[in-house]
Amino acid sequence: MTAAEEKIKRRELRKALGTFVTGVTVATTIDAEGRPRGLTANSFTSVSLDPPLVLVCVAGSASSHSAFHGCKRFAVNVLSETQQEASMLFASKAPDKFQRTAWRPGQGGTPILNEALGWFDCLTHDRVEAGDHTILIGRIEDFGHGPERPLGYFQGGYVSFGLQEAALTQARGQSAALGCIADDGERILLCRRRASGGWTVPLVGHSGSGGADKAALARFLASIEVELDLSFLYSVFEVPDWKSLCIVYRGRARDRLDPKDNAEVEARLFAPGEIPWQDPHLQPFRGMLKRYLHERASARFGVYVDGSGEGGHVAMLDGPPEAWSSYRKAKQFT
Repeated sequence: MTAAEEKIKRRELRKALGTFVTGVTVATTIDAEGRPRGLTANSFTSVSLDPPLVLVCVAGSASSHSAFHGCKRFAVNVLSETQQEASMLFASKAPDKFQRTAWRPGQGGTPILNEALGWFDCLTHDRVEAGDHTILIGRIEDFGHGPERPLGYFQGGYVSFGLQEAALTQARGQSAALGCIADDGERILLCRRRASGGWTVPLVGHSGSGGADKAALARFLASIEVELDLSFLYSVFEVPDWKSLCIVYRGRARDRLDPKDNAEVEARLFAPGEIPWQDPHLQPFRGMLKRYLHERASARFGVYVDGSGEGGHVAMLDGPPEAWSSYRKAKQFT
């Protein structure tokens, strides 16, 4: 196998492993000089209840690997959805991580992050060298947990499990439309109902197009012979002309996209330069689709949530929320 083929294989393996949604933790310890050390890890799991054991995997390339490799005790801090900044901080090589993070010493001085959703203070029970990682197995001596939602990680991006719940809660009691964005890596899937004649993203729950739920959207997609896994929210916004809330998901194709027309719907894949931007039916989705094309180019996605009079915010999955007006200006599209 050539070096190029090996690189592709590793990249595809990383993508496949990334389909497993994980939590995000920060493992901490005290090094031989008495300094707190920590790193972000999502390879964490429970091992046993009797005795109470957990494990976390530490990359051999991590700057703090030697501290963990020789530690007598360590802690695992499970992050809440408000702690993306902490996750990125401990994934970096910043020298002042613990000066920028509120923490307290656990038993034996091991750092416990103050805002952690859950934490486990452990004695080192065993360590196993496995490939390019060290597996640390810890015996839990103390632990705690809180009521917040967890911070998730999926295919290279952070996931807030509260977003979908919040959007659907907001939709209760008012008209709602559900749609999705799907592409084949190059072209975007658009549909138009023959009765209305205008192009939109695949959509249900508007203008007599059926009920607004994921099952109805899946049935609509099946009617044009498209199979998608509707993953995470991409955009939630009001459409005043419809007097409706629109909830749009990202769709992941299970196979090659090959949409088929039916008696009621025309479906087509559009290259970016072919998208009918001036179609009035597409106007509610224009900014969203242009944002998607920009984000797809960098594989750095966000979630747009409509605000009250400020044009909404884009919550980047690997950074803080950004005002829509600033985001649009920085990306140079309107």
